[in-house]
Amino acid sequence: MNILVVSPMLPYPPDNGGAARLYNLYSRLARQHAITWICPVWEGEEANVPGAEQFCRQVVRLPLGEQRPLPERGWAGLLKKGVAHLHWERLFVYCFGYVQAPGIYWLPATPERLETVAQTFAEGDFDLVVSEFEGNAELIPPTLRVPRVLSTHNVLSSIFNRIRGAGTVSREDRLFAGLDLQKIIRYEKKNYAAYDGAVAVSAEDQRVLRQRCPALAVEIIPNGVDVARFHPGDLPVDEHTMVYVGNYNYPPNADAVLYFCREIFPRVRSQEKDARLVLVGANPPAELAGLEGVERAGFAADISPFVQRAGMMVVPLRLGGGSRLKILDGLAMGKAIVSTTIGAEGLNVTHGENIWLADQPEDFAAAALRLMADPQTRERLGANGRALVELAYDWNILAGRMNAWFEQVVREYHARAQKSERQRAQG
Repeated sequence: MNILVVSPMLPYPPDNGGAARLYNLYSRLARQHAITWICPVWEGEEANVPGAEQFCRQVVRLPLGEQRPLPERGWAGLLKKGVAHLHWERLFVYCFGYVQAPGIYWLPATPERLETVAQTFAEGDFDLVVSEFEGNAELIPPTLRVPRVLSTHNVLSSIFNRIRGAGTVSREDRLFAGLDLQKIIRYEKKNYAAYDGAVAVSAEDQRVLRQRCPALAVEIIPNGVDVARFHPGDLPVDEHTMVYVGNYNYPPNADAVLYFCREIFPRVRSQEKDARLVLVGANPPAELAGLEGVERAGFAADISPFVQRAGMMVVPLRLGGGSRLKILDGLAMGKAIVSTTIGAEGLNVTHGENIWLADQPEDFAAAALRLMADPQTRERLGANGRALVELAYDWNILAGRMNAWFEQVVREYHARAQKSERQRAQG
């Protein structure tokens, strides 16, 4: 098939969760299909285009228009970017009920962008158009006569609903989240129903999508892991070291480590003075600078050495949606993991078998202390976790499922079209 993908980002390099999913799925799909990728190429990203062109037949540059739509640091940045990028527009939004495409990856459907999509489509003889991410669903006009799939990475309304209850979020931001939530739900109902099929990364996201659009066919394609790249290592392990991996510009990650350091880490340190936390990833919260026992390692092109040396991975997430690539990476490396239920959402893990789940601060701290003192349990959880990802979360397996779903959507689209044509011919 000839597939046109509309995305807010390049699928290369795979250096964040969204790009990793795109790269690992589409680099494999490209072995069977011709992929045309259309997205903005922001300042400083031109050097990444050849990497995408290694598996994409063509990369089409979407007009930039506005400044890159990444949120400012912190919750306020996420929420202010969520509906309108200027303060006066926010007032207009709430007064008149109009909503632009919300979310972190906000690509308004400007005339220039719509024209680029339409022209690319007209020149390409495409069999399928895919919209990657949720906030640019309007960029694929319903007038295009081709099957359309919406590939979600989160459900935005679920994220904003959780923001409202987050303890580390200011009262003002919780208010804005509540106001944004209803507009995001209207956006989802209006735009998602125009698609012939959708992809969700978890059963919870599938449930919400079906609630918004009951007629929409939604297939679960979870996040995965490169089991050849991430594997158990032979580096010496410090059982007292816990590691968290994430980009801390993403508010759920910042909330998670602030929550951990305020509510959980002191409990652990009170019982085990050698306990330490290593934060891997760009821009960890400044509030944690100088905190005893906390190391801010910064961005790492390869997270493996940090994870392999740690006694365990911790995932104290309270917000977000989708499913967590960080957990899959840790499982693939045979690492014991302590996570909240939300942190493990979307993954078919089992408490006590291949992961340890704890939602209260005292329970989370007790789990970490137990694993520090119990190498047999750490090894058992790690071995079972590795077996799980080999069986169910290898990107090769998931790309095959994505391919089958795309082909099913195309078949069903043409079957409906043929049925409609016969009905018209019959009178």
